Amino acid sequence: MKSTVRYHQEQKEFRVLVEKTFPNLLKSREKRDRVSFNEQLLKIVPEIRKYINKRLITAIKKGHFSKGKYKADDFIDQLFIEVYDRIEEVENETDFYLWLFRKTNELL
Repeated sequence: MKSTVRYHQEQKEFRVLVEKTFPNLLKSREKRDRVSFNEQLLKIVPEIRKYINKRLITAIKKGHFSKGKYKADDFIDQLFIEVYDRIEEVENETDFYLWLFRKTNELL
């Protein structure tokens, strides 16, 4: 029970981090400051990497492709590009969390 509660607390904290990062990403994007944008996005990448790795492991176990064919970093690199190019699609910071995972799923 404690691990479930802890998991949900960590997810809630991550969601708050993503929401707080959103305005900074928008400002960096408006200024066309790619370095600052990437630095901000790097703060949330570790959790996304975990998610991607879980999905890749599941796909490998199901036989959809062989081990070593894809790496999480391949998807993360593309995600950086997608977020930079399309962040204006997000209406507000509360939508950014779901939008980010939707884009990740599309890439996967």
